[in-house]
Amino acid sequence: MAFSDSRFAIPKQPASRFWLFAALTIWLGVCLVVFAFRSWHWLEVNDPAQSSYLCWLMDHGMRPYLDTIEMNMPGSYMTYWSVMHVLGSSSFAWRGFDLGLAAVSGIAMFIIAIPYDWFAGVLAGSTFILFHAHDGPAQMGQRDYILSVVLLCAFAFLFEAERRNKPWLLFLFGICASATATFKPQAIVFAFFLLAAYCWQRYRQRKPFGAALAISLAGMALPLIAALAFLAREHAVFAFLHTVKYLLPYYAALDRKQPLDLLRRSIVPSIGTLLALGAVAGWAQRRSWNWERLLLLAGIGFGAFSEIVQGKGWVYHRYPITAFILLSVAIELTLALRKRGWLRTLGYAGLAYAMVSATLFTARSTHAHWDEAFNVALTADLQTLGGTQLSGHAQCFTMLPDCATVFYRMHLVQATGLVYDYFIFSSRRDVAIEDSQDRFWAQFLANRPRVIVLGRWLYPERANDYSKLDRWPKFRDYLNTHYTLYTDRYFPPAMGAYRGYRIYVLRPDA
Repeated sequence: MAFSDSRFAIPKQPASRFWLFAALTIWLGVCLVVFAFRSWHWLEVNDPAQSSYLCWLMDHGMRPYLDTIEMNMPGSYMTYWSVMHVLGSSSFAWRGFDLGLAAVSGIAMFIIAIPYDWFAGVLAGSTFILFHAHDGPAQMGQRDYILSVVLLCAFAFLFEAERRNKPWLLFLFGICASATATFKPQAIVFAFFLLAAYCWQRYRQRKPFGAALAISLAGMALPLIAALAFLAREHAVFAFLHTVKYLLPYYAALDRKQPLDLLRRSIVPSIGTLLALGAVAGWAQRRSWNWERLLLLAGIGFGAFSEIVQGKGWVYHRYPITAFILLSVAIELTLALRKRGWLRTLGYAGLAYAMVSATLFTARSTHAHWDEAFNVALTADLQTLGGTQLSGHAQCFTMLPDCATVFYRMHLVQATGLVYDYFIFSSRRDVAIEDSQDRFWAQFLANRPRVIVLGRWLYPERANDYSKLDRWPKFRDYLNTHYTLYTDRYFPPAMGAYRGYRIYVLRPDA
């Protein structure tokens, strides 16, 4: 494969290093097979199950942003709906989708890294997949993971367009770069940054870039047009704009962490150690840096930027920064192996640490699980109260996705479109809260649920009780007057959140 700048041509590696890399590749392959085999039984849980449930509700008459009260972006709806209708709605289908994403991320990393060293792509791709694996079933197919994979594809198409002198690949770059913004709006900033960086690189090389710019922009337009078409089809364009104006800013302001705290959360110790080793190796080789390696560093910067913009520090928010750290570090360390003295020693030390980390990620993935106690208990309770007959007559009030997961598995349509209870229970006076309460109350009175599942705790508060009802006395009083407490269950905390629920049933005379 021809490289775009002959000044950075990489000499062939000795046979001894080739066989070392071959052996390490086999070991990484074993780790990947172990992970895939041991995780095949994982159920679709957590946020992905909740998002799939929202798409399932679409198929049962609930329009996004109009009937549902939540703030996920169109890209999530479009992707999850497509998976359901192409692969199916089973956990087996979702597991296949997640493994497909993993394979695509590995291929994209390999393509990006191959001009420097083929093993750099193998190491980065495998370690990123296994890092995702060690997060367990809770993070399968998360939105930021999808964003990371699509962004890696954008980098691969951008680099290959220049390396192979095939401008049509910029069209695919544009599609991927812009598609990330349909999941997380802040990604559009980085998409245009990448395009500007490419045009600047062409300008420095005294090459025309007008056609490349036009082709890229044409590709970028497609995902945005598709998102607009999706909203128009659902008659939800203005409802979406209303969501972006009110609900999204309200959610973004909740429980924001300090930037340094967010970066500390996003870079786990193993990845941080690799970053430190790669940074030393990279700085020592800075004279050989080219625009590609600099853009990979910009990818790390975007990961940090995205983490800070979102401000929550959720586990899955760290995927973009982790992907580009691993890719950049793998390239710098494998290139360091071609040097002499301490730099080569550093390269081998980093390589050894990366292999140990990948192995530990694999071991942890084999023990990862999702506590199903909440789901099992709620399923049993709902079956006792009517099972499938509750479809259209039951309602969840919770921030955690477990209730939606159970409804999804039982094929129960919610009585209203409320998804997150922090949009109606709040001591703050905010347009988003007042609007959500009004919308919910109208839906609630028009179709009073026979069964209400009230989740314990209110995000982002820390009270381990049901005091959130006091945040909206109107609903609390109605609940106490017209409903009877059926059960109150509590489970050990998980993922930093209190877990439990109460079930209320509508009184016969209400």
